[in-house]
Amino acid sequence: MSRNILSLDFYGRSVTAALAALDEETSALRLRHVLKRPMKSFSCAFVRNMDAARQELSSVFAEISEYVSADLTVVVGLRGAFLSFKHTNGFHTITSRNRIVGTKEIDAAIEASIPPNLSETLDVVDILPQCYAIDGNLNIENPKGMAGFTLGAETFLSFGLVTHLDNLNNILASCGCNTYQMIPTSVALGETLLRYDEKQAGVLLVDIGMDNSSALLTHQGSIVDAWELSAGKNDAAQAVADILQNDIETAREVLAGYEPGTDDIMDEVLEDAAEKLLQNIKKELYQSLSFLKYQPPQLVLCGEAADKSLLKSAKKIFNVRKARLAQFDDVIADCPAEQSVYTGAVALLRHALDREQKHLGVAQAKEEGLLDGLLDKLGLSELFNG
Repeated sequence: MSRNILSLDFYGRSVTAALAALDEETSALRLRHVLKRPMKSFSCAFVRNMDAARQELSSVFAEISEYVSADLTVVVGLRGAFLSFKHTNGFHTITSRNRIVGTKEIDAAIEASIPPNLSETLDVVDILPQCYAIDGNLNIENPKGMAGFTLGAETFLSFGLVTHLDNLNNILASCGCNTYQMIPTSVALGETLLRYDEKQAGVLLVDIGMDNSSALLTHQGSIVDAWELSAGKNDAAQAVADILQNDIETAREVLAGYEPGTDDIMDEVLEDAAEKLLQNIKKELYQSLSFLKYQPPQLVLCGEAADKSLLKSAKKIFNVRKARLAQFDDVIADCPAEQSVYTGAVALLRHALDREQKHLGVAQAKEEGLLDGLLDKLGLSELFNG
């Protein structure tokens, strides 16, 4: 038996989506359809125009409805400056008679990691457990069934501005999507693309889009911080426009049609533009105390704008020993899901399924009935239910 899973990644001024079928007997995930659509009424997951946003997102669901005839599991990937992140700890005293750690105790320790003085303007989007400690013994991956008196949970928390989240929730509901889980895309990328040794040594992951970038930092195996950055590939296009003394639209046309290595002067222009983009990203990161404290020796780039030429400049600018490009090249797909623009959407699918198997995560869950409401809005309910 299989079920359908859809991810929506609000990627700058566009949305990317990946529809997959999960074979529940073999746990095999096959990607059936991917898409990218401009979202002029969104800035990442921030809604700029409610009516236009509803129309734009409805068109995405309309296209997806051509591929499914049953309820969907939906994962929504969040990006944007309204997000904030915190590495924290929670503790719980085990009061059961035989002092055995169970699901109840684990949940209590995780919940205790939420700051009690959290601003009323913020809402918890996601809680990602990193590791546990029992009676001071650290780095326990799964404490369930173990004995002890105190349980500690190391977590990575993601918050969002309540007003921004409410707007997005309302847009999704108006499109018939009432049951879904929200996850910051940077967290999904970090948990699915980074290797174990990279996490242990310390690594900076940067997903570079056209208008924005998402970054995540690990140290000694745990996520210590994440950022939503305003720098994107359009910074490089602006740099090219400045150097060539053209307008930015002309510069974009030049970049779209240019093949690296065909002109030495143009190659130098592109290298200067790439360095400008990376310097802007570095400047934003250097405003973070977490980044200054845990400056990583390794760098991983991914996303729509990441390529080999950018990687070469990034290694020098960030002064790291190792650097690599990362994307999913092992996907089972009936569509061009290996393209770098879909990395975030695929990461959301994989991360959500992994957490589902481990029973982890905080879902922004609404009432069920995505497809029924969606088909009614599209006038297709008779087609699938007749």
